[in-house]
Amino acid sequence: MTEKQKQAAIVCAVCGLALILTASITGVLVSGKIKAANKSESQIAVEDGYNASNYVVSSGAVLAATDDAGDDYLTGTLFVGDSNTVRMYNNGLITVQQFCAKEGLGIQSAATEKIVQFKGDDTLYTIPDAIAKMKPRRVLITLGTNNGDGTMSTEDFIADYKALITEIQTKYSYTDIIINAVPPVPAKHSSYPNMDQSAIDGYNMALATLCEQMNCKFLNSAETLKDSSGYGNSTYYAENDIHFTKSGLTALMQYYRTHAYTTEDRRPDTKDIPTRVESYTSNKTNTISNNTAKPTATASKFTASYYVESSGGGTLSS
Repeated sequence: MTEKQKQAAIVCAVCGLALILTASITGVLVSGKIKAANKSESQIAVEDGYNASNYVVSSGAVLAATDDAGDDYLTGTLFVGDSNTVRMYNNGLITVQQFCAKEGLGIQSAATEKIVQFKGDDTLYTIPDAIAKMKPRRVLITLGTNNGDGTMSTEDFIADYKALITEIQTKYSYTDIIINAVPPVPAKHSSYPNMDQSAIDGYNMALATLCEQMNCKFLNSAETLKDSSGYGNSTYYAENDIHFTKSGLTALMQYYRTHAYTTEDRRPDTKDIPTRVESYTSNKTNTISNNTAKPTATASKFTASYYVESSGGGTLSS
């Protein structure tokens, strides 16, 4: 064998070895991913050190099971919350007049952020101010998912929730306030990897106590949304996500109807309730359409830019 042939043989051998190593490593990685994907919720719970039995809600404010209160009970409710509440509207479960919510809304800004607008009114209102104008029979608040990574302490979470409740009670004392449990997350939530079910459980147990202190009711919907592992039932969520599918929202609404809080209607009147619009943009459109000035023929070009955090996900709506 010539010197060049020897060198060629060595090169071929090295390349073959590299190919074998690459295939082996790839096989191990793929196998690991398949095993991870096939893990049950209970296995994930054990590996996360999560103990579902630690979730014990003890409070006189917890709503017990009742007969189905029916559609009228839902119609008389204003739903306050974040993206999962918005999804109730998007899935046709409630009307625009039945909710005050915004995607990404956290408890720290729920009392102060101006997100609600009414037809014929260019003013943006906070949730408590909007409630005072809408005069609902009762309010169901579902917030906390956007604080569910555990970076906010339970004490700070409860302080901000207390501020929201106090503001609503001050602005409109005639409505019944029901605090819904912060929804659980499914065990597989890789689109939102920082979510912490133990932190969410802690928030909920503290919320039940807060409700007792502030004369509100606590809807422990987590008990119907969780599976045996203590995480959210995966059939109620989009894949690897923390947002509900329509089936999850329907299960939540059914739980609400069968854990009803019925009291005497304390509202002095239900007159002059304004009509909600979906967003500031839609109301601006209505305002412009009523303007007698004729639009110019000159076309204008606009550019919208947005940023998506790499650690999460979400949606972009126009």
